[in-house]
Amino acid sequence: MCSSARGLALLRLACILHGVTGGGGDHLSVRGLKRLFGRTIPLVGLDIGSSAVKVVEVVRHRSRAIATVGRASTPVGSIVDGAIVRPYDVAAAIRQAFAASGIRRRDVAVALPGSAVIVKRIELPPTPPTQLAGAVAREAARQLPFNPDDVHFDFHLNGAGPPGADGPLDVMLVAARRETVKAYVGAVVEAGRTPAVIDVGALALQNVFEWTEGRAQEAPMDVPAHACVALLDVGASATTVNVVRAGTSLLTRNVPTGGNACSEALQRELDLSFDIAERLKLGLPARGWTPADAAPVLRGAADALALEVQRTLEFVEAGTAEGGSDPQRRIDRIALAGGASRAAALDAALRAHFGDVVRPLNPFDRLTVKNLPADDPTGADALRASASIAVGLALRGLDER
Repeated sequence: MCSSARGLALLRLACILHGVTGGGGDHLSVRGLKRLFGRTIPLVGLDIGSSAVKVVEVVRHRSRAIATVGRASTPVGSIVDGAIVRPYDVAAAIRQAFAASGIRRRDVAVALPGSAVIVKRIELPPTPPTQLAGAVAREAARQLPFNPDDVHFDFHLNGAGPPGADGPLDVMLVAARRETVKAYVGAVVEAGRTPAVIDVGALALQNVFEWTEGRAQEAPMDVPAHACVALLDVGASATTVNVVRAGTSLLTRNVPTGGNACSEALQRELDLSFDIAERLKLGLPARGWTPADAAPVLRGAADALALEVQRTLEFVEAGTAEGGSDPQRRIDRIALAGGASRAAALDAALRAHFGDVVRPLNPFDRLTVKNLPADDPTGADALRASASIAVGLALRGLDER
């Protein structure tokens, strides 16, 4: 993939709304998906997580990029394994997040979770540009474990070579079940917003990394162009992994465990309520319990999560992600984001496995955030840790001209 000034070296999926019908049942018809590599339109980044909804708007003001942020809790049980099971509750959380932010813009870019999408790199023989879409469609029908009629898919040609050039074509293919797309679009519309872009969380994470760390002259994690960087967004119920080298994603994967594993271990081992376990996970005392009381349990749960991440990264380093061994796939940096990344036990477990290459990813680098809760450091830290995907989505609509 070629990089650009904004880091828009990423595939985007966009839903085309065909209208809204009244009455019961499905109120939205999704006509299809198409790539939007054309005109930049201002967008609000919307990240719908199983524990929280995050919204971010980024606008240009003279020489500065200014971000407005908002967050609201997602009702427990409204999203299960990435699937929206209570859309009206999710829509209410979206409205609350927008209300908290004060953002009025209606067009949003929304991310699908890793569990809801398939991201594959495929190889095609040399193909004329006019025949590329058809060739990708045939290969998608062969490789995807779904009926082609049941999925939306899109693709992006990696590398600088034009379609039809000598040699095989390296293509990134992204697919999502139609029912999943429809559920997320429906929740956004129910909340009174217009879904303009359906994106992939792992790719939005890459976008914010390129914006903050990859280009900033004084970035604390400035890395060589061909370094191999693992981007981790540790959420409540899952961890998004995107391994990137030279602007190209080598592997994206959804690890089906997250910060809740630490909280659940504390509940189980110490007989605690979820709220107390959450505080202890973040290193805060709660009702007679201290972080020291929780440390042994947290170490075990965090190490199990770190081990799952290690297995994924070893898969890349062994060359399995692209085929064949390549020493350049050694992981040079790990950028850590996500609400659960605030847990000190997780940071310590990752460092125990990977060493000092683990660094936090601050999505607000190079942004002026006008409404961070200055009087609530805990709230500011929570937004800073959990907003990476929402910021990456919002940057899609930033006009840098």
